[in-house]
Amino acid sequence: MKGIWYYFCCRRCRKKKYINDRDLNDSVSEKSDDSYEINKEYKPKIIYETQNKNPKKKKKAKTIKIEMKSYDEKNIINNYQNNIYNNNISNKNIINNNFTNNNIANNKNINNNNYNEFEIKKENIPIIIGLNNIGATCYMNATLQCLSNTDKLTKYFLNKYKFIPGNKNKIMSNEYYKVIVNLWDINNNNSSYSPNDFKEVLSKENPLFEGINANDSKDLINFLLERFHIELNNVKKKDYINPINYNQIDQTNEQNILNLFMKEFENNYNSIISNLFYGLMETKSQCQGCNIIKYNFQVYSFVEFPLEKVNEYCFKTGKRNFYDMNSNKNPDVNIYECFEYYHNIDLMTGDNRMYCNICNCLCDALYGTLLYAAPNILIINLNRGKGAVYECKVIFPEVLNLSNYVIFKESNIIFELYAVICHIGPSSMSGHFVAYCKNRIDKKWYLYNDSFVTLCQNSYDYRKGMAYILFYQVVK
Repeated sequence: MKGIWYYFCCRRCRKKKYINDRDLNDSVSEKSDDSYEINKEYKPKIIYETQNKNPKKKKKAKTIKIEMKSYDEKNIINNYQNNIYNNNISNKNIINNNFTNNNIANNKNINNNNYNEFEIKKENIPIIIGLNNIGATCYMNATLQCLSNTDKLTKYFLNKYKFIPGNKNKIMSNEYYKVIVNLWDINNNNSSYSPNDFKEVLSKENPLFEGINANDSKDLINFLLERFHIELNNVKKKDYINPINYNQIDQTNEQNILNLFMKEFENNYNSIISNLFYGLMETKSQCQGCNIIKYNFQVYSFVEFPLEKVNEYCFKTGKRNFYDMNSNKNPDVNIYECFEYYHNIDLMTGDNRMYCNICNCLCDALYGTLLYAAPNILIINLNRGKGAVYECKVIFPEVLNLSNYVIFKESNIIFELYAVICHIGPSSMSGHFVAYCKNRIDKKWYLYNDSFVTLCQNSYDYRKGMAYILFYQVVK
């Protein structure tokens, strides 16, 4: 489906995920700790170094021909938007703090006295260290630098991770912890670090990243967030509940669906990843045979905008003219136009018809997705295509306001940009990746180009490159 990276890609993956969760040892949860002081007077030492040269099929639904009334597609979509998408759920209190606050599972087993002074002091000193390219790993280096400058995630790994029991089973988390310690170690006098161990374990855990073949930062981020959540999930076996089987419940009752989903979320999701990166998405579909509206809720950690389709949508809606679309240069895209495209209503017809269990056949249907609640860390992928890169400039602000695009207004609305991955090359699977990051300590922007790290002379230098992935953090 357009515009979204699901945490679960299908029912089979969903089942596999929960099986993996059950195998994990019980662990303690963490408390958010925002009591760190920033030493604003400290000026980071920027070191330059030459780059290291070493480098079971599903049955198809039976199609039954039924007579359907003729209808005007434009009028149907307009009525659907006015009557359905403006319909607010009466009981908003069902959305708990999992989507509004950073209070992931206040477990009394956490002992704050375990945090030694040395670890806390390291939080006040910005260390600027690059990552050596060990063979077409620029995609990995850019990703690691952006995650490293995700403040709450790095605080968790530096100050809490080593006190969590059962870490031997947390394979990817252990390797990531080693990288973070080296990137933020005050005693590290090197200008760059070689993540050889991380790459070796990554290749074993996911064959997609084997060898020295070029890969995509988007795929790596999606994989790491999934694995970190599974390894760091604090759900105990006795509290685990089975996922919702939407085929066995009434999907026409929006409030009931929301209540069931939130019960599942509260019992099955309890990790630093779900707390920071997971938001809530709602999908609505209306069968054109019986006119019944069905609702569904999902978690998401990635929002994806296909830029070429966004421009086509803007042309259809009158925001682009003929000359814009037929010039030698693709029109610029505004990030808010991407959110408008994401909320667009599609008429699913022809080969895209949807199965209706009431009509018991494939029917034309109206289908749309909505951002119901935004996460604390919002990751946006500006999809430029798998083949030839769709080159266009994307206009995105440093402060993002989603008040017009998030249904649940009490959730996160205002976001601040802190990292950008830019891509240079003919396709997403080739070329070069660099990262612009706002240092989590001194709040200055740096360009991370593998082992080379340079201070940005202008705070808007990150807009010069071809932006590919944006990282926004909520402004409280």
